[in-house]
Amino acid sequence: MNLEKIFSSELILENESILLRPLSINDIDKIESISYNKELGEFGARVKNRNDLTEYFNFCINSKKEKELYPLIIISKENNNPIGLTMFGNISFQNKRLEIGWTWIGEKFQGTGINAICKGLLLDYCFDNLNLRRVEFKIDIKNLKSQRAIEKIGAIKEGLLRNYNIQSYGESDGTYVYSILKEEWKKA
Repeated sequence: MNLEKIFSSELILENESILLRPLSINDIDKIESISYNKELGEFGARVKNRNDLTEYFNFCINSKKEKELYPLIIISKENNNPIGLTMFGNISFQNKRLEIGWTWIGEKFQGTGINAICKGLLLDYCFDNLNLRRVEFKIDIKNLKSQRAIEKIGAIKEGLLRNYNIQSYGESDGTYVYSILKEEWKKA
């Protein structure tokens, strides 16, 4: 696999309850109904109205064109409604690794296991189809909910990147790096 091939693909991942597919500008109207909520972490802090959402969608679509991020919408198979978004990024095929992140799940779906199901589909794809050795996650030091969620699926906290990002609330004290290795995922 190479960057050109993955970014030109129409990746579809699914199980009996959810479908992950490439984000399209046409998804903006449907996802708007679950978008404006302070409980959505960094996304919720940044996206407060339609203009913000349009800017965010343009960022996602342009990032895919630039082969930087591969945004996926998470859809409920029960009613075909959006649940949230997630992305692949920082892809390095030569080093057999990438990052899963930029994830947000609508408030009414939080705590339902959707995030773990989504991460499971993504991790299976990374290790089984892309033959990666490592998947990384970067989580803000203040985002305790996401830290707990990623630890539940077996990610190992590797360290703290001090003063790593500027968040919507201002300068962050740091970002934790987590990872799951191929051999660890097979045991989980």
